[in-house]
Amino acid sequence: MPVSRDLLERFEAAAATYDRIERLLAEPDERLRLRVPSVSAWSPAQHLCHVALSNGLMLTAVDRIAHQAEPAHAGGSINLVGRYVLTTGHIPRGRGKAPDRSVPPADPGRLETAELVARSRLALVRVKGELPRVEEAAWRTDHHVFGALDARQWLRLVAIHARHHFGIVDEILGA
Repeated sequence: MPVSRDLLERFEAAAATYDRIERLLAEPDERLRLRVPSVSAWSPAQHLCHVALSNGLMLTAVDRIAHQAEPAHAGGSINLVGRYVLTTGHIPRGRGKAPDRSVPPADPGRLETAELVARSRLALVRVKGELPRVEEAAWRTDHHVFGALDARQWLRLVAIHARHHFGIVDEILGA
């Protein structure tokens, strides 16, 4: 089955987050570890680790949906908060708490951050190979805040969530 333009655009937006991470990883170490408590409790490196960990989890959800593998399931729906975020493309600042699986290390260095990014990118590669299955997938997996998301919604969330954290990193680096 051919892959729709919509799905390709969502995938490409998710993939582009890795290009932005790579550009940010080119920053000097002292800037990656910079702390500006008035902006965020996390350093830029921690935000990048969080994005990598979160992307990996979200892309794994897409893969599980494509393969109808646990914890993917038929049924369920996105809730009002999820609709707001996916419709507007905006995550309000200071509102969410990262799930334990996506909390970054306390003081990650460049190497540790790059390793997390590389592992996360493997999930992106898996999803790319499964786009025809993703196109047909009707199952969902649950997001801890937004309800049951389908594969397209997860891909959109990858880009929205990363952009949210890139904005915070830009603010830290500009402080």
